[in-house]
Amino acid sequence: MLNVGETTGDAFKRSVWVLAVMSIVLLFGCREQTNPTEPVADGAMRIVSMAPNLTEILFALGLDDEVVGVTRHCNYPPQALTKPKIGTFWQPDVEAVLAGRPTLVIAEDFAQQRQLTEQLERLGCATLTVKIETIAQLYDGILSIGQAVGRIEQAQTLISRLKAAQDVLQTSIADQPPLKVLWVIQRQPLRVAGTKTFINEMIEAVGGVNAIGPTVNVYPPISAEDVIAAWPDVIIEPANMPNSREAQTRSAGEFYAAFRSVPAVRNKRVYVIDGDLVSRLSPRLDQSLAEIARCLRQD
Repeated sequence: MLNVGETTGDAFKRSVWVLAVMSIVLLFGCREQTNPTEPVADGAMRIVSMAPNLTEILFALGLDDEVVGVTRHCNYPPQALTKPKIGTFWQPDVEAVLAGRPTLVIAEDFAQQRQLTEQLERLGCATLTVKIETIAQLYDGILSIGQAVGRIEQAQTLISRLKAAQDVLQTSIADQPPLKVLWVIQRQPLRVAGTKTFINEMIEAVGGVNAIGPTVNVYPPISAEDVIAAWPDVIIEPANMPNSREAQTRSAGEFYAAFRSVPAVRNKRVYVIDGDLVSRLSPRLDQSLAEIARCLRQD
């Protein structure tokens, strides 16, 4: 298929280039697929990460040098910004992945990424797919990745640290009455985090309760009447873009003025917080929970 503005000759050259890259990868990069739970020989790893939270896990396990490809959304830690890009989370580029000559590709359990990993497996690439949609699955994912890359001890240490931090936080808020939290992920149209989300898990982990009851949709759209009926004590919005918190906080004040009867608005408890931090399950879970807990604190 021709791309926009591409001639038949250009398409032929592109096809030849792709075949050449695939040939190189088959010779020097992707090896015969191995069991992803068996660690790759130390020093020989070339890892491609296909999600921001997976990239954070790899760096937290000390694999800075072994990571040879990340998505355009992988912005933490800062060193991840210097890594070659393999497309977006939703549209990974197989050619870019192959160009990194990976010995292991780690993906999330989503349809678009499964299609790519199936392609890579047919080429002989070792892949590891993890599902991280709950806090428990985060711990399982860290452990699976640790096993696959020969960093099991580091993975166990990381998990223990995160669990200990969560225990300390929960102890510190044990005496506080639960507050009703409305977690707004989008204003136009208004959409919130429901009870079947990891966001709900985090709200409950710091002593809050979701202001929205059980819903059919995971992130349901709601009306202005629903906001009033929910009667939230606190409203939280993740910042939509890096470095946008100040502007979004100003616009939040204007937007929620229409709900001035709601306790969260009346008591000036509408918070815009770090979107990257709280919108992905990663080794920064302890920081995510602490950020949410600050919004719920009764001081």
